[in-house]
Amino acid sequence: MLSSSRIIGRRTLSSASILLSDPLYLNPHAWKGLPADRIFELHELRKTVLGDKYVPNDEERNAILSTATELGKKTVPELEYVYALDHFKERFMNNVPVRAPQLHKIPVIKQGETPHKERKLEILNNVAAYEMPLLAKFRQPYTPKSVEETQFVLKFGDDFTNEATAFNRKVTLICQLKHLNLGELESRKFKILSAQRFDHFKDELRITSSNYPEATQNARWLVETFNKLLKEAKDIAKDDFQDIPVDTRHTRAKMHIQGFRPKFEFPEEWKRPQDAPVQKFKIVRKLVNDVKDKKDAEYVKAYEP
Repeated sequence: MLSSSRIIGRRTLSSASILLSDPLYLNPHAWKGLPADRIFELHELRKTVLGDKYVPNDEERNAILSTATELGKKTVPELEYVYALDHFKERFMNNVPVRAPQLHKIPVIKQGETPHKERKLEILNNVAAYEMPLLAKFRQPYTPKSVEETQFVLKFGDDFTNEATAFNRKVTLICQLKHLNLGELESRKFKILSAQRFDHFKDELRITSSNYPEATQNARWLVETFNKLLKEAKDIAKDDFQDIPVDTRHTRAKMHIQGFRPKFEFPEEWKRPQDAPVQKFKIVRKLVNDVKDKKDAEYVKAYEP
């Protein structure tokens, strides 16, 4: 057994237990029946290894509650009781006779990850209410550069309630063609190379990437791709693409789906009333209408006073 150790909080964990070769810390359902020291050691190891991905579950809570009899309690408390898990650990592990200060109370219920998510939202609300206003003293004036200097805009998505969502790593590059200062042939080649990424109605390029796990990686890929595209569009001597037409079908299809359909008015000079078809006598229709009028008159006459 290895003799080296490291301190986590007020507990000492052997480095042999930190090795990932022992998967017991990943299976809280197998903790029941173990000594109290071993259960709290596995609990600390689980929190340390998982880090931000740590989420307490009911099996882990039940295993910790099962140590109450060994630590001096006569009966095991129910899982539905309201208690703080960290304070429970500090009181019984360190033999603190005085009740630890309760900074917050969390209702522990049999709902899996629900209490942990509610606690995370509560912490975010506290940060927004009490810590974010303190950042006002670090306020500095910001003057953004003009679009002509930057040529494009990068849009990032931020979802603070769930950092693991794909929306946080999604980045979009938007570039107006008029800000690139390209010639006629260069603009035409730029549109052909952009293909379906170019919107001919708004005259802008839009590229989105979420292939990489980090938003900075996606932003770097977008910038490198845009630079290659712009460099190739300016190289008219190599190939000017005069024999390739500009394809705008994707833009027209998109506008048609969104309901932007063109409205055409028939020119007045094209109208020829003299060529209109001659109105024929509708004898059958006239007889049918006469019969209907006669029947209606007879029906109404029967109810007249």
